[in-house]
Amino acid sequence: MNILKQTLLCICLFTITFAFSQEEEIIPAKNIDLSAFIKDAQIMSKEKDAFKMVWWIPSKYWRLSLEDSNIVDSDRAYIDEMIDSFGKFTLVCIINTEINAYGSLDKKESTVRIKDQKGTIYKPLDDSLVPEDFKMTLSIMKPMISQMLGQFGEQLEFHVFPKKAKDGTLIANPLSKGKFTVLLNKKEFDFMLPLSSMVEKKVCPEDDKLFNGTWNFCPIHGKKLKLQTK
Repeated sequence: MNILKQTLLCICLFTITFAFSQEEEIIPAKNIDLSAFIKDAQIMSKEKDAFKMVWWIPSKYWRLSLEDSNIVDSDRAYIDEMIDSFGKFTLVCIINTEINAYGSLDKKESTVRIKDQKGTIYKPLDDSLVPEDFKMTLSIMKPMISQMLGQFGEQLEFHVFPKKAKDGTLIANPLSKGKFTVLLNKKEFDFMLPLSSMVEKKVCPEDDKLFNGTWNFCPIHGKKLKLQTK
């Protein structure tokens, strides 16, 4: 892997943070809050000493991560090629661990599946169906994340799934309506769609406060929320 690709991955991963019928108006890519987008794509679960985290990484993440970098214009073709490689799959990252009596983390066995809006369940792609370049990219990403997250990062696993269902539709589309589900062993992690970070916030007609753009009614006054642009 060349220096440019490593640099691009560093820029993308530097943005990672793990935080322990009126139609929506989709926000232009340049106006999306990357931190909010990342949080929308992460779900965590803590039960006693057991900790689980699922991070769905839409291909949109890579474009947003590089949007403000100085090397975007000079290396546009290479960046488009890199983003295109991530866009060929559905990528899910998981952590499944338990804190032992000594304060260390014990990695737990994980069976990971994904489920589309029609209820169809998909297994990870066979290793032979994942290009070597893509596997190399993931192998370099893992230690980068581990350095940022310490023990938790060392528990991290990447799982690569197909991009499209048999009917040609996207299995997981951050802009569609409905939900996308990741199954980690027997636990389901539901991502409600569209991701709220990609939808313009709506206005309460009572006090003009802004609320989640995927909501229809103000949680305080019960009034129907309005689009800002209409």
